[in-house]
Amino acid sequence: MNFITLIPCKNLDRGKSRLAGCLSPRSRRALCEFFLCRTLDVATAAVGPENVRVVTGDPRVATLAAEYGVTAIPDRDADLNDALALGRDHALAEMGERAGLILPIDLPLATAAALARVMAAPEAAVIVPDEGADGTNILRLAPAAFRHFRFAYGPRSYAAHRAQASEIGLGVRSVHDPVLMFDVDTPEQYGRWAEHDPAWSPGRSSQ
Repeated sequence: MNFITLIPCKNLDRGKSRLAGCLSPRSRRALCEFFLCRTLDVATAAVGPENVRVVTGDPRVATLAAEYGVTAIPDRDADLNDALALGRDHALAEMGERAGLILPIDLPLATAAALARVMAAPEAAVIVPDEGADGTNILRLAPAAFRHFRFAYGPRSYAAHRAQASEIGLGVRSVHDPVLMFDVDTPEQYGRWAEHDPAWSPGRSSQ
């Protein structure tokens, strides 16, 4: 099965606003850039750079993507769900029918091997929730489902995506892989991750 991996990335200056209590604006931007580059590493290792697209309106993000051999698709300053729909439609028009994998940048434990296991699952829809089973960390859809799926990122997106997949008759699998369920949205999550890397410790990064 051929895949297209979409990586949505908002303007680097606007990312991770919920970490304002422990990181300065400069440090939040640096963190977003680090997460983006790490995600590009993982995605290109999993499917090859020709099968990855970054959806963004930030010229700096597009420049970084190009350094990995990845093309950027303009998001037209749309919200996340509309930006993903734009990116999907653009990618499918360019590349033809493919399965889709939505990969956020803030999964710092994700690996190419973990993504490969998700891609290899036989179900038409595979969803990895976040640790609280509220949000959607990974969404993988078979070709027919990918073209028409309505993205529902935001609060309770895991339940919304599961419900939609079931309603349209897709086989659904939930994958509870700790390296894919961990994301960095809150200061508590940031602290858990940063304690293993002194360069990103809150005390250092807020200076």
